[in-house]
Amino acid sequence: MRLFCNCCNRETNHILRGAHQQAYTEESGYWEKTQYRLWTCAGCDTGTMEQAWTSDMMRDDQGEQRWTPSYHPPRSASELRPKVFRQLAEPLTAIYKETIGALNHRLHITCAGGLRALIEGICENKGITGYNLEARINGLEAVLPKNIVQNLHGFRFMGNEALHQLSAPDPATLRLAIEVSEDLLNFLYELDYKASRLLQRSGSSKKQGAAEPAAAD
Repeated sequence: MRLFCNCCNRETNHILRGAHQQAYTEESGYWEKTQYRLWTCAGCDTGTMEQAWTSDMMRDDQGEQRWTPSYHPPRSASELRPKVFRQLAEPLTAIYKETIGALNHRLHITCAGGLRALIEGICENKGITGYNLEARINGLEAVLPKNIVQNLHGFRFMGNEALHQLSAPDPATLRLAIEVSEDLLNFLYELDYKASRLLQRSGSSKKQGAAEPAAAD
């Protein structure tokens, strides 16, 4: 079977190593089955457990039995991977990584709460104070353009709905919010660091070039 391999980070051929089926039947005639199959990647030999479930009511338009599979460990093909921010404080790094982990594990309410906590952490790290999160976000105008700051209130609204109303945002919205937070972290913490490194390298190259004879045009 072709299956995404977390180790090879691509779809590969997998070899079936063993299978077991569990069945359940009621007197009414209802039944369900669960299949457990162990697969190993034909490339790296990493094992994956497939758990597939079906019941007497799960048939397609042609009357064929439909199975709902899940894999352990979960496939990482659609997972987000944390980016590396070298200048980010350790507490902010932890919040950022845990937020992405929550999305990858489909903990959408927790993910929304993490995004809100990340914005709060940024405010604290930058010395932005205020009596509530709304005031602190507005205070970010000291380090960010006004139009960007106004849009950051979306994190507050999303977090409030998730934590106070237990309303989970959809995964696409959470992915977009994580992309925005990554752009924010890059602007506030990484851009100056990378630009200063570029200037240092450019200055070093100029000094080296000055010691060498000029090339003819």
